[in-house]
Amino acid sequence: MNKEIQLLSDEKIREMGKRIKDKRKEKGFKAIDFADIIGIGKDQISRIENGKLPCKTEYLYIMSQVLEVSVDYLMFGNRGDIGDELAILVSNIPISLREKAKKILGILAEA
Repeated sequence: MNKEIQLLSDEKIREMGKRIKDKRKEKGFKAIDFADIIGIGKDQISRIENGKLPCKTEYLYIMSQVLEVSVDYLMFGNRGDIGDELAILVSNIPISLREKAKKILGILAEA
């Protein structure tokens, strides 16, 4: 493996927090409301957004759905391709309807 592995440095934590904060504001959420949706306190979301505290995986998972971005974007700043957008859309489809959605996408792919 030739790629250098990066550690989660203080700088990376700050960058991640800034992306979370920017997306939250872009979507029109107040910090307190966003914290309630995520299931954490306002102080904790403030520390995450200001780079004082790394964000837990389970919070990133919820944030990505609420903010309609990939976890990859929140963590690394990578702009997703259409696959990321589709994954987010599919995750929002009720489980009972996912098989139907899969069939519809299969038909569209053949067109």
